[in-house]
Amino acid sequence: MRTNEFGQPIGDAISFAGAMMPEPVNLTGRTVLVVPLDENQGDAFYERIFSPECDESIMTYSTHDLYPDRPAFDSGFASMIASRDPLFFAILRKPSASDLGIGRLAGGEDPDLRELVKLDHSSDLLGMYALMRIRADMGSVEMGHVIYTKELQRSRQATEAQYLMARHVFEDLGYRRYEWKCDSLNAPSRAAALRLGFKAEGRFRNDMVYKGRTRDTDWFSVTDSEWPAMKERLETWLDDDNFDQDGRQKRRLQDC
Repeated sequence: MRTNEFGQPIGDAISFAGAMMPEPVNLTGRTVLVVPLDENQGDAFYERIFSPECDESIMTYSTHDLYPDRPAFDSGFASMIASRDPLFFAILRKPSASDLGIGRLAGGEDPDLRELVKLDHSSDLLGMYALMRIRADMGSVEMGHVIYTKELQRSRQATEAQYLMARHVFEDLGYRRYEWKCDSLNAPSRAAALRLGFKAEGRFRNDMVYKGRTRDTDWFSVTDSEWPAMKERLETWLDDDNFDQDGRQKRRLQDC
């Protein structure tokens, strides 16, 4: 361990000029597309996630709520589109290559792809998430505002959506630390973080008050030095060879 001139232990020297600020981009996987929010997705978001008739249980641990009516949603959705921290993304079902009109490599990034995706049916929308608490100068950013429809929960698409954003954060933007935080009582979110490869860092007691109740917040993270091993596990699990003809996994991610 390094010490300074006073004999005190200090951290390793590092040359770090900062990471890049996240921008609206499209991320393409085998099964999902991750695209920035835009006004053309409004009908789908309202019908699938935010209208009074939607499944309120997916909002239990979210800072979001269902909207009482369409005007209230339109105002809130416009604010999400305009926001840059948090920077929101929609998770969409990926059309087949024939639907797109051309073949595409899984895992690529195509800034023009969003123009080809038509949300003709709200079922094309699977969920949303955001990059937030962006500290580009320190190389730290958080995954947050995660809302999955029931269809997306515990699915191959959910894992791939998280893989695509983690890869973007570390490899394209140059971050050193990627965070995940959740209500300590949100067992599915805790399990998802650990399954993906995030490391538990502890519990912040009485961290928040939301929806009229107190919240202890559990913190998780993965660092740039841990990303290569995490990436290899995720890519091995996501590979088509790991799924049978009915889409069932052959090996669990924990076993990859």
